[in-house]
Amino acid sequence: MSSVKVIFTIAILLISLSNIYCVTDGEIYALQQTINHLSEAAKEKLYHSLSANNNEGRLDSTHWCCNIDPGVDATARTRQTTFTIQRHARRKCGYSSCGVFGWSSCTRWCDDYWTELGYGIETYTTYEQRICPLANLVCCAGYITVVNHCFTYEEVLNNKDILEILVSMGISINPTMG
Repeated sequence: MSSVKVIFTIAILLISLSNIYCVTDGEIYALQQTINHLSEAAKEKLYHSLSANNNEGRLDSTHWCCNIDPGVDATARTRQTTFTIQRHARRKCGYSSCGVFGWSSCTRWCDDYWTELGYGIETYTTYEQRICPLANLVCCAGYITVVNHCFTYEEVLNNKDILEILVSMGISINPTMG
């Protein structure tokens, strides 16, 4: 008899409301606290229900945020470098006739060009974002935690199975019509 009453209450609630969502942070916090107090079996049921009804297909972790700024690590690194050096030299490469009637001898200069490889060590700085500690990992704005997974408020609140479990536990949900 009690389950019939719960189902009837849920049916009336779903029929009367076209859009259920939390308006204030207080409502979101209250819903999160309610979910946190569920048994592990109930949380698992909620999670599977949400996963089955989730059509967003999130395959990344962009819905997780860190509630602190973990900072950035600056690390000095070195690397071996190779570079080229263009060289030039002028040398005597013989003599040529010069002067009046070519009776004198003048030095002839030749230019040589070549490339040499140089080696060195370069120091540079890398910046890496620190990983958020697990204790500070929370769902981003617009998401709510259910069984250590983040779902949108609409996914949580518009899901019939979640409402059924919450109502059967005697927890009232005060939805706001949008």
